[in-house]
Amino acid sequence: MIKILFVCTGNTCRSPMAEIILKQKLKWAGIKNVRVSSAGTNTVDGLPMNENSKKALKLLGIPYRTFKSKRINETLIEKSTYVICMTDAQKEYLKEFENVFTFNDLTGVGEILDPYGQGLDVYVRTSHQLEDGCNTLMKNIFGGLL
Repeated sequence: MIKILFVCTGNTCRSPMAEIILKQKLKWAGIKNVRVSSAGTNTVDGLPMNENSKKALKLLGIPYRTFKSKRINETLIEKSTYVICMTDAQKEYLKEFENVFTFNDLTGVGEILDPYGQGLDVYVRTSHQLEDGCNTLMKNIFGGLL
């Protein structure tokens, strides 16, 4: 089983959008035996997803799922095949682990900047960047399964 853990700061905007986008794409492709989750480097457990993140997902045609934030921990990292951070700074924070990458390392889409506190248009741009990255992940990681 492949386990992917997306990581951002608060686990209420970027990483939950990435998690839900990739889960939906895997479902559409009929790919099983993959577990996708997300966590934050500076959050508390149980926060809801940001409302603008939900709206951006809806605009992509991806249904929102119930979501609660969780703080990253060593167990989550060690149980993951790929830990995919949104920025270089988050990767640096987790540098002691060998399975940590940035979204850019694996997809070439650049850093995924934090839309928190900005308008819906910024969340939509972020969701498009995440969708492009998830499309590349689908080819690079699951290409043989498609």
